[in-house]
Amino acid sequence: MGPRVTNGLAAAVVTVAVVTSLIWVVRVLGADGVEFAFAVVWLPMTWLGTVSRIATPRLPVAYHDLRRFERDGRAYELVGVRAVKWLLRRGPLAVFNPDLHLPAAACRTAASLARLDQRMRDAEASHALLLVLTAGVAVHAAWRGWWAASAWTLLFDVLVNGYPVMLQRYNRAYLTRRYPNGPDLRT
Repeated sequence: MGPRVTNGLAAAVVTVAVVTSLIWVVRVLGADGVEFAFAVVWLPMTWLGTVSRIATPRLPVAYHDLRRFERDGRAYELVGVRAVKWLLRRGPLAVFNPDLHLPAAACRTAASLARLDQRMRDAEASHALLLVLTAGVAVHAAWRGWWAASAWTLLFDVLVNGYPVMLQRYNRAYLTRRYPNGPDLRT
């Protein structure tokens, strides 16, 4: 069995597990509560985090262009991104993205910084896609009159997907400030 078949089977198994879990949550716990809201955010995020090791979702290059208000990082600091960064670098959540850190000074090359930049863009793309899709679930819950589920889904969506998007943009702005002409390693 070749790597393509193995990867395809792994993706299929993970997909079936996540869909089965979501169906179980809806049938056993209902689609109008906090448990569903957490599951509908967390399970697709773990699914995409797993499947993206096989096939990475990418957004258009223009999406990743930093806007003027993002370049100095203050806008993201005002909404607490530094606290989120601290939490994600320490404790149990640090295991989810161990390769999203600035390389050690001895290993900091143009190539290693370019790889880090691409990994940040990939993580941002995954969370941005999930942020939009999950917001659709929250809108559907509101349309059905499940106000608590809608509010919880939005809250979890912002925490699990929105903040990671902001964090990656914040970190890329930092790299741009630190290496304004690309990764000039003499600074």
